[in-house]
Amino acid sequence: MDQQPRKSKPDWLNRFEVLLIGATAILSGLVSLLDFLGILDGIPWLSERIPTLTLLAAGLIAGYLVLERRNQLESMQRDTTRHIEELSLALSQSTITIIESLEGVELRKFESASDMMSYVNKRLLQARQQIDDLSWSPALGLEYGLHTTRELEAEYAERIARVSRKIPYREVFSFNRPGRIEKLKKRLQENAPGYSCAYYEDTQAPVLQFMIIDNDEVLILSDQLQSKLAIKHPYIVKLFAEYYEEIWRHATPIKVGVTIEEKAVQRILNKGLSSRNGG
Repeated sequence: MDQQPRKSKPDWLNRFEVLLIGATAILSGLVSLLDFLGILDGIPWLSERIPTLTLLAAGLIAGYLVLERRNQLESMQRDTTRHIEELSLALSQSTITIIESLEGVELRKFESASDMMSYVNKRLLQARQQIDDLSWSPALGLEYGLHTTRELEAEYAERIARVSRKIPYREVFSFNRPGRIEKLKKRLQENAPGYSCAYYEDTQAPVLQFMIIDNDEVLILSDQLQSKLAIKHPYIVKLFAEYYEEIWRHATPIKVGVTIEEKAVQRILNKGLSSRNGG
């Protein structure tokens, strides 16, 4: 926004104010001195009015100081207002810069889990480098479409098996939903060379379930957060990829390449058996 130039007092007015306050101060001092020496005793009309003159001089000086103080405060207020306006403008420009830096974001929204899963199945076949997958939400998420459409379920399972024979496919589990142990058994039985997986113990914390395709696109699959999105943008994908790396690094390995951690598998199966038996 345009800044209004600050209005300053004319030079002649500044000089007049200085002369006036100077003359008042000199006159007040002179009257006080003459009265102290008793010289004014011989001038009755003047000596009787000395208190009034003193008050008048003090009032003039006080009034001048008040006006100057107010002018200074107004000047400070103008400076503060201008500074706030400059900060607001800078913040606005910074926000615009951030938004402009995110130009080129490709966002696809899905109305249903079935629509989302159809897109996931398509992207699985298009993957050429790597897939990172999180299967750890306790609420309905990725598998909602699988349970409602058997065709999608079979297609999804077949494409994971096919893709993981060609490129790395990493998956992180939490076995907090029915069906995930059976899913794990199927993956271990296939023992695809590109498929690796790990797991976390059950958690009640809300977690975001997503899949990263070729470090190029993030598919957010959590019905727990009512989110079904596909996003393409290098910075956003990089953020999710770095988050996934931390998740993978702290997870307990189950299968890495063709190496299966039998102790981890047995622990998961025993826990699942205990849950079914009510233990």
